[in-house]
Amino acid sequence: MDFSSLLPDIKPWVQSLAQVWPAPIIKASSWMFPIIQTFHLLALVTLGGAVLLPSLRLMGAGMTSVSPASIEKTVRPWMWAALIVLVLTGLLMGLVNPMRLYTRPGFLIKMIALAAALIFSFGVVGPLSRCHGAASGATRIWAIAGLIVWIAAILVFASSFGAAPGSFHVICVGWLVVMGLGSRTTRIVLGAITALIAIGVGIVTYGVFTPLEDYDIVMEINRWTLRCSALLVAGFALWEFVRPRPNAPTGNAMANPTLARLAGLGAILAWFTVAAAGRWIGLGGGAG
Repeated sequence: MDFSSLLPDIKPWVQSLAQVWPAPIIKASSWMFPIIQTFHLLALVTLGGAVLLPSLRLMGAGMTSVSPASIEKTVRPWMWAALIVLVLTGLLMGLVNPMRLYTRPGFLIKMIALAAALIFSFGVVGPLSRCHGAASGATRIWAIAGLIVWIAAILVFASSFGAAPGSFHVICVGWLVVMGLGSRTTRIVLGAITALIAIGVGIVTYGVFTPLEDYDIVMEINRWTLRCSALLVAGFALWEFVRPRPNAPTGNAMANPTLARLAGLGAILAWFTVAAAGRWIGLGGGAG
């Protein structure tokens, strides 16, 4: 699935974008595109920090001695600046090769995940941080909307030919969050199950079958392993961030700790989905 299959009638318009100023100038230069791409990546890194700090704080990790409101206020200008640079550089890169974006599943996934990430960051994490975890009705609605949009992005990611393997990055991020912030028991159990899965898949796909001779079987095993791993990580994540925990020190307790932890997790996963999908724009799916 990509924009070319969803909106086939706009193909002539998309093709014409390559002639829109300043695309011809960028194409003719040997250094402009690399510079634009560098600023795009720097903005993405800056945005990552601006997302992680308040999200981790809502999850009870990171700068716990500082109030969530203070962290959110500090990173807000950086987030806006990074978003502006991302949009501008993204538009310039898109004008240079619009058909690549039009025919790549990764770009569609990135746009859907970006909508979810913006909803989580500005509609959920921001208000929760400013209100120390207290959630209004609007915040809860935004949280549900962000979750639905993010799940849609993941479903497209996991089912798109040429891009589906990229969903493994998102699973890894979820795994790292659970392992880093989960209880000791969770780390031991999840780590042991992960090791068993990795060893089992390795034996089956390289000992029982041969990737070159049994490619379709091996790929099907890998696909189901990925799906089961996603459910496994999701289950442990829900357990860790919904279960009751000891009360935080006075002054640091969140009004709604469960929602705060889940909102932080949602924002992190949504933004990493954006980054993971972006990596696969140039690698998978569609005709150029």
